[in-house]
Amino acid sequence: MEIDKVQSAKCKVQNKSSRLRVLSFKLWFYTLIFSFCAWQNVHSYTWKTIDTGLSYTKVESVHVFQIDPKKFRLSVMTAKDLGEKDTTAAMIAKKSKAVLVVNGGFFSPKHKSLGLLMRDGKTINPIHPTSWWAVFQMNNEKASIVTPRYFNSNSNVEMALQVGPRLVVNGAIPKLKPSLARRSGIGIKNNGNLIIAVSDNNQVSMENFAILFQKSEAKGGLECTDALNLDGGGSSQLYFNWNGFKLDVSGVSRIANAITVAPRH
Repeated sequence: MEIDKVQSAKCKVQNKSSRLRVLSFKLWFYTLIFSFCAWQNVHSYTWKTIDTGLSYTKVESVHVFQIDPKKFRLSVMTAKDLGEKDTTAAMIAKKSKAVLVVNGGFFSPKHKSLGLLMRDGKTINPIHPTSWWAVFQMNNEKASIVTPRYFNSNSNVEMALQVGPRLVVNGAIPKLKPSLARRSGIGIKNNGNLIIAVSDNNQVSMENFAILFQKSEAKGGLECTDALNLDGGGSSQLYFNWNGFKLDVSGVSRIANAITVAPRH
C-alpha cells in the first residue's frame, strides 16, 4: 500500500514537471515568433538630411552617410599628398575641400599604401594581386565594385581604391571569416546612391556588418546591392563637417590613405 502511494506521488510530480516543460517551450516558441515578426517589420532609423544628396543616420553603433554621386564627388588622398608619412581622416579633411573623409585601403607597417589607388584617371599606387581584394571605382559619376581581374583602368575613372573583402555581391553575402573588430565600409544602393558606414568604439562581426549593408531598409538595413569592407580595426575612422553638422570618429591608428567626399559644384 505504501509503495503504491509513493509511486502515485512520483507520477503526479512527473506529470506536473512535463506540463511545466511544455508550457515553458510554448512560451519560448511564441516569444521567438513574436520577436521574429517584430524584427521583420521594424525600420529602426530615419535619415537626417544635411544637404541635397547627402544624409546621415545611425544604426545601433554604426554611423552611416548616404551620398548622391551626382551631387558629391569621391576621390582618394594619401598622407604623401600632405607631405606626411602618415595621417588621419581629420587631418585630410582640414587640409582639403572634403566634407567627409573615411579611412581607405590597406598599408604596410611603414605606412606604405597597399593596393590600387587612382585619382582623375592616374594611378597613384599599383593594383595588388590578392584574389579576395576588390576595387571600388567611380566612373562617369557611377560606382561599381569589381575584382582586380575585371578592372579596366582608363582616363574616365574618377577614383579607384582596392581593399577587401567584399561584403555584398549582387545582393548576396559571400562566405566571410568570423572576426570581431571596428568596421568601416562602402556600399552601392540600387538607385546608385552610395553608403559610407563606420562603427564607433564597439566591435562588430564581419558577417553582421555585411548583413547591415545587405538587409532591406524595411528591416533596418542599408539595402545595398554591393558593398566592400574598408581597412578596419584601429584604422577605422571618419571625419565629417558640413552645413552645421560635425562628426569625428577617431581611429586608434594613423593611416596612409583615405576616401574623400566633396561637393561637385
